[in-house]
Order: sequence, then C-alpha cells, then structure tokens
Amino acid sequence: MNPNFCGRPTEEELRNRINRQIEWRGRTKEVALLWHGYLAALFEWNAIELDVYESLSGILPDMGASELVEIFSDEKNSAEREEEIERYRRKDPLSSK
Repeated sequence: MNPNFCGRPTEEELRNRINRQIEWRGRTKEVALLWHGYLAALFEWNAIELDVYESLSGILPDMGASELVEIFSDEKNSAEREEEIERYRRKDPLSSK
C-alpha cells in the first residue's frame, strides 16, 4: 500500500484497481458498495469527471442507487424520487405526467 497520495487517480488506474479487487473478492455487495462510495467521493471532490464516474460505476454491480442519491442530495428520498431511481435503474423511459 502506498500512503503517499500524489495527484488525482486516472480512469485507467481506478479501473485496474476495481477489476483487481473484483478478481480477488468477486462481484460482492461489499465490493460494490465500497467502490460506489469511493467513486462518489472522488466525483464530489472533483477528483474525477462525471463521464469517468459513470464509466467506472458501470463496472460494478448495480446496487446502492437510492443511498447514493441521498448522499449527493443530503436528504431522504421521497417516494416519487425512489420511483424515478427505480425507473432509471431499469432503464425504463420516463413516463410523462
């Protein structure tokens, strides 16, 4: 482990780290949630761009979406927001109201 942090991680570095941990631990809930949180922190602190965040998140199992939205918004999801998140997760087109 290298405790000296120099600069921002590149997409390739992060992708390699994610893939190595998936090789070691599998596509487990713990690996997915830890990496989703780590990527969210990097994105929030402008260490990675949105396209990198989305690309790397796509490697991971799809879980924790509701909790991530709450982290970014700093508020509990409403029932309507939960429905919107679920539609997005299923890639359903948004229905017009």
